[in-house]
Amino acid sequence: MGQTSAMPGPAAENPVTIRVATYNLYLGADLTVVFGVESREELTEQARHVLDQVMATDFPARAEAIAALLVRDRVDLVGLQEVARWSGDSSADALPPRVWLDFLPLLLHALERAGERYEVHAVAANFHGSAIVEGAEITVLGHNVILVRRGSGIRVSGAEVGDFSPVLKITTGTPDVGFEVARSWSSVEAEAGGRVFRFVNTHLEAWDEGIRDQQREELVAALRETRGPIVVVGDFNATPDRVGMPREYVDAWQAAGGGGDGMTSGRSADLAGEKDELSARIDYVWVRGARAEACWVVGADGRERTGTGLWPSDHAGVVAEVTL
Repeated sequence: MGQTSAMPGPAAENPVTIRVATYNLYLGADLTVVFGVESREELTEQARHVLDQVMATDFPARAEAIAALLVRDRVDLVGLQEVARWSGDSSADALPPRVWLDFLPLLLHALERAGERYEVHAVAANFHGSAIVEGAEITVLGHNVILVRRGSGIRVSGAEVGDFSPVLKITTGTPDVGFEVARSWSSVEAEAGGRVFRFVNTHLEAWDEGIRDQQREELVAALRETRGPIVVVGDFNATPDRVGMPREYVDAWQAAGGGGDGMTSGRSADLAGEKDELSARIDYVWVRGARAEACWVVGADGRERTGTGLWPSDHAGVVAEVTL
């Protein structure tokens, strides 16, 4: 990540307050069921279960619910994780794979219908998996994405994306079936009211604490030479006692005295629970050289579910007001 040359304009002496958020959209199914397979037959069976769950968790409806939350709270900058693109092989005629579920355009259209248009920046691939189901290869590709609300007055002057070097490798009971889970970060250099700042979005490893910590250290090192305010958002897959961010990064939830328990993760994979099942706080807004004025959780109220009763995601989102 390059150095930010924060050259404030004439209005820079005046503080500027923006609203930022992090939201893990959820790929749509629990993919861990394929990690322990003992045969290709079992892989096919579990992959079919994953596909059924993706359809049942109905991202088009969830996109409407998530868009309603972001528009309601007039979020200016959003860091999204698990922005998935599901595709299927066109098999015998060797045509390119057909994308049959693409989260990003669905969410953008839902946001526009809800009353706001958002620009897309810094798209970084974050997860890739594939399996053969009934003779066809089914693939999911996840992304980190940064969105900027068009009416926010925020101007983006540069974007960067990068992969973490530590990668989780998963072996199964079948010698020729394995998985590699790569993670990434993305960022934009932006200006609001004469204040230049860096907005960073990331998703750290979920299934290996050592790799997760190495990825966090890579991110911190990449930001070390950045001048000016920094806002870092994302799914850190670590509770506050284990997250390990340096002291100069302030947890917006704690700094702003967020009400309630602030839980953001732990919901069941089918998203159909009657009660809120969130049980861990692993999604964060961090600020360096800026001040967190307020912070709250969205997508945890039963009234924020879809019309069919699904929760918007297996995570709650976190929104913060930040003064630069």
